[in-house]
Amino acid sequence: MAASTYDELLEIPRGRGMLANDVADRIGPGLRVACGVAPDDSPALVRRKVGDRLGELCGRLPTDLRISVLAALALHPEADHQFMQDRMGWAAHHINRDHPRAAVRRMKVGFRIIAEQLDDLVDDPTINQGWHAVSLRALLRMDVDPPQLLEERTIVSTADGLEEVELRLSAPGGDDDSPINATVLYGGEITGSERVAPSHRKFALRLPAPLRAGEQHEYGVRFTAHPRAVMPPYYVLTPLQPCAKFSVRVRFAAVPARIWRVDGIPPRAIDDYAPDDALVSADRFGEVALEFSRLQQGLSYGVRWAAP
Repeated sequence: MAASTYDELLEIPRGRGMLANDVADRIGPGLRVACGVAPDDSPALVRRKVGDRLGELCGRLPTDLRISVLAALALHPEADHQFMQDRMGWAAHHINRDHPRAAVRRMKVGFRIIAEQLDDLVDDPTINQGWHAVSLRALLRMDVDPPQLLEERTIVSTADGLEEVELRLSAPGGDDDSPINATVLYGGEITGSERVAPSHRKFALRLPAPLRAGEQHEYGVRFTAHPRAVMPPYYVLTPLQPCAKFSVRVRFAAVPARIWRVDGIPPRAIDDYAPDDALVSADRFGEVALEFSRLQQGLSYGVRWAAP
């Protein structure tokens, strides 16, 4: 019977954890796929790829779970003890618990959460793209016509030699094909585009230099599409890949009568989404700024508004 991803994670903390000489031999097949490990990768490269991916996922955990997991894996700079028991004792002290068993329990909870996220990566066909987003900062300017969307993304490569990433934008509205255009502000060059559907276009962005697995890169892009009069009254991100942080600012020309925070709902529910407890207010300059963290893949996050 094949070991689960959770079981594979439990194999790592023995001895020196990720610092052990034989750690590459203890990395199971599920972890190898989710972390972008190739069959011919050296032990040092396996250690780096797996360590970078696990360290990134740990960053999304609550503090007590994060400390316990990082210590167990020997990925915390202050917890590089030779034996797991000593590292868990250090973790227990730093989460204000008296016994290492308390940290071990939290380690197991954290491992289950991380295992679920790793399984999503394995099941996600977009993993073969070789990258995913760490964060997205968006500014939607509704005070110009047509509106402008400025997106700044930080991505992380999951494979060595990443030279190109794919950008996508859906812009429903109007009867004709969406006139979606993209201009790079920094961090790359658009080398091609393709209309996937009448309201959906994808772009190829060439990076300034190839990225190694685990290496991050930031780029900025400005999108334009429909005139303001036919643009749907929302802007949302629906991540198909992991995304830890998303912040959005909308600057309105005329402040809408009502504005809602869209916080993790099915995409098909956006048009009818209007709960009173999700209402937010614009500031004196007609701006709304929202932040989201630990986004769930396949759900939508952002802003929806009603007519002024």
